[in-house]
Amino acid sequence: MNSFSDATAQWLVKVEETAVFAARRAGKIQMAHFRRAGMRHDRLLYDIKLETDRICEEAIVNTIRERFRDHAILTEEQGWLPGTGEALWIVDPLDGTVNFWHGLPFFCVSIACYQKEPNASPENLDLATPLAAAVLLPYTHELFTARAGQGAFFNGSRLQTPAVEHLSDAVVSVSFGKRPATMALMTRRLDALLPNVRKARCLGAAAAELCYVAAGFLGGTLYEGLKPWDFAAARLILKEAGGFFRAVESEPGNWGVLAGAPDLHEALHSICFSPQSVTHQIN
Repeated sequence: MNSFSDATAQWLVKVEETAVFAARRAGKIQMAHFRRAGMRHDRLLYDIKLETDRICEEAIVNTIRERFRDHAILTEEQGWLPGTGEALWIVDPLDGTVNFWHGLPFFCVSIACYQKEPNASPENLDLATPLAAAVLLPYTHELFTARAGQGAFFNGSRLQTPAVEHLSDAVVSVSFGKRPATMALMTRRLDALLPNVRKARCLGAAAAELCYVAAGFLGGTLYEGLKPWDFAAARLILKEAGGFFRAVESEPGNWGVLAGAPDLHEALHSICFSPQSVTHQIN
């Protein structure tokens, strides 16, 4: 179908199935490379780029193009791949690259499909209308999926973010980012957070952590310096499961994210977010 005005539930099922199939293809590649000697990589400050990222991304893009040739795709490695259709795929082929490189089994594939506005570009992304999403943790065989208005699912079972009555009962994950200024900000936030939660954890894969919030494995998560591909899929999964999600673009292309169980929104927000310059916000 060429227009979302004509899109049916059956069409969205095809979109979701494509996301899942692409995620599984990438997941197989990841598991074939995980903890294997000889992986090619580029070392960056506070980060690592692997050949595995690029191979996984190529498999995902090819899968999408096989089924939806006119859709645009935004990827972490290749950037903007134009398309004339009214859909935009946002892809992180390997979220948690540093974990993967060091043999830590917490990483995932993240694939989302959004409605694309006519003037969409890497500098002018409209993230208002997510359509379908899949996040796969291949090591643990955990698959999270969602379609807009149709709920979220964990390995095929409907997902509902459980209530957390008290912040003191919550395990909350955080990330310290890649830049010194972000690290300093997150250290201050962690100082405020630690006395109020059960435990804080630094897990290193934003999309997976947001899905763990949706499932209730985490009570919340707090990130700075994310890119759209880090949260585009998990955002829909979390929202469809009933959790809260807030993303603030404090500078072009860099987002701060706060998410959690619905009961904890006010408490987490009051602790973690101080007034700041906001250019764009999504919920």
